[in-house]
Amino acid sequence: MKIAIVTVNYNGKKDTLEFLESLRKLNVADPFFGNGNCELKVVIVDNASSDGSVFAIHQSFPKVDVLQTGGNLGFSGGYNKGLDYANIWGADYFLLINNDSLIKDPNLIVELVKTAESDPKIGLVSPKIYFAAGFEFHKQRYGEKDSGKVIWYGGGRFDWDNIGSIHRGIDEVDKGQYDKTEEMEIISGACVLIKKEVIEKIGMFDEKYFLYFEDSDFVKRARNSGFKTFYSGQAAIYHKVSRSTGIGSKITDYYHTRNRLIFGMQYGRLRTKFALFREAVKLILIGRSAQRQGVLDYYLGLTGGKNELMKKSTKIEYPLKLSIGIVNYNTPDLTVKLLKSILNTNSGFNPKEMEIIVLDNGLTDPCKNQLKDLLPRIKYLQSSENEGFSKGYNKTIRFSRGEYFLMFNSDIEVLEKGISELISAEDSFKGNAVLGGKLLFPDMSDQDSVFHLPSLKGAFKEYFLARKGSYFMYLPEEEKPTKVEGAVMACLLIPRKILNRVGLLDERTFIFFEDIEYARRLRKFNIPVYFVPSARFLHFHGGSTKRIGQEKANEHLIEASKKYHGRFYYTLLSFVLRLGQLFGRVETPTTKWDS
Repeated sequence: MKIAIVTVNYNGKKDTLEFLESLRKLNVADPFFGNGNCELKVVIVDNASSDGSVFAIHQSFPKVDVLQTGGNLGFSGGYNKGLDYANIWGADYFLLINNDSLIKDPNLIVELVKTAESDPKIGLVSPKIYFAAGFEFHKQRYGEKDSGKVIWYGGGRFDWDNIGSIHRGIDEVDKGQYDKTEEMEIISGACVLIKKEVIEKIGMFDEKYFLYFEDSDFVKRARNSGFKTFYSGQAAIYHKVSRSTGIGSKITDYYHTRNRLIFGMQYGRLRTKFALFREAVKLILIGRSAQRQGVLDYYLGLTGGKNELMKKSTKIEYPLKLSIGIVNYNTPDLTVKLLKSILNTNSGFNPKEMEIIVLDNGLTDPCKNQLKDLLPRIKYLQSSENEGFSKGYNKTIRFSRGEYFLMFNSDIEVLEKGISELISAEDSFKGNAVLGGKLLFPDMSDQDSVFHLPSLKGAFKEYFLARKGSYFMYLPEEEKPTKVEGAVMACLLIPRKILNRVGLLDERTFIFFEDIEYARRLRKFNIPVYFVPSARFLHFHGGSTKRIGQEKANEHLIEASKKYHGRFYYTLLSFVLRLGQLFGRVETPTTKWDS
């Protein structure tokens, strides 16, 4: 059984370090798991903190996987990143827990999983949650003997008349009155165990909420889909309540007001919706400024994060400098060669600040058996079937943690300083460009490595005016980094902040045209692409696509071309290419753009 513990950090270094330290208490070597057969992964999602959190966490807890989002994505967006990462890892359960929490009971995971496993319809389980000592709402009510025994959540229900969660037992001293395990209408987003089947059926958190009510929405969708939500009184955690936002802050005012309207107007009864409307009018007239803004933004349809309420990060830290993604499809021999060339000491690969992710895209001829000696040094993923080029590489991107992401086709080999030259060039561009390396044939002769975006004008120049490189791939003559329209994805470096801005690869095609489509998207965002001739790589051209078979490859090529160009332009371009082949001044080898 695989269990992922996921938390989100935003400038909460002290709390997160204390939380991680408290995780040492957890016991997963329980007979319930079958002689302790439980694999645990801890994932910290950092929402672009500027307090040194990433460095401190990575230094103190090197086995913890730290993900950098590159921006404040809120509770919903941050947890979605962590859920996605853990899902790719293959988690059976996801324990979402706030970073301002502390583990109380060593058997927390055991008890929560026991409850979840007791009924296949149970999808979500929350434990009892205490106020951490000193963080009670009404400290004056309690004596020293009550410290750490005051309940914040002991189960609860949803108040559909007023749109809000009601915690059972809040502010009560625990005397065993809520020790039962039973079904509840609500769970607590501060700590909840989620079965993977829930994520598979209803998806993840709705990111329009950003903060507050995203857990209520998630529970509502889960229950509507037939899952039960349970409370377990047999295990507990401590919670430093409202450490992230602060009680009565502008952040709380804004998101609670806006999101209560979003949730209530979607799920509430007609009478409740009318009451919410009246309350919204009242807040517009006499509410605090953040509350008024929350109402206005709801009616303007503005969702997600509010930039004005968030501090801009001065410096974003990444746990790793580089992630290398490799997708293998029936090329285990080539994949092993590539990995050995990466791990060669002269390639520029530094295991202390870089990682390698290998995905077996289908089980026809997987490379795992040939990687036995290398597995401790790489992260290995497996898909049950071939999902195609873009989906495969997107999965490795989503499972990566580096500031830069470097794509390698499995038919690449890294030559001396190939990796370090790319990183050095990217650093000189301050992470604001996409880079391609220089490709060579196995006999060390030059290989065309870049391209112009395909067009009718380019095809005419190539065929009828004999201007090489106007339509087909070419190789720049300069010996320094050269700006180009696009570079071959057999070897392409993309900084994380560009991925966050432009997005992942287009998954509408199985294979072909993904590099051209991405180059066109980069142009729309005014992001430059550079060819770096000093970064050299061998390329066994077509080593991957040959394994598909020529007939199948042609089918994918035509399909991709039609989707990229559109049927009308594809037909027109095909006509010009045919004329060029018949009457043109040059005879150009067929490439993947030649319809």
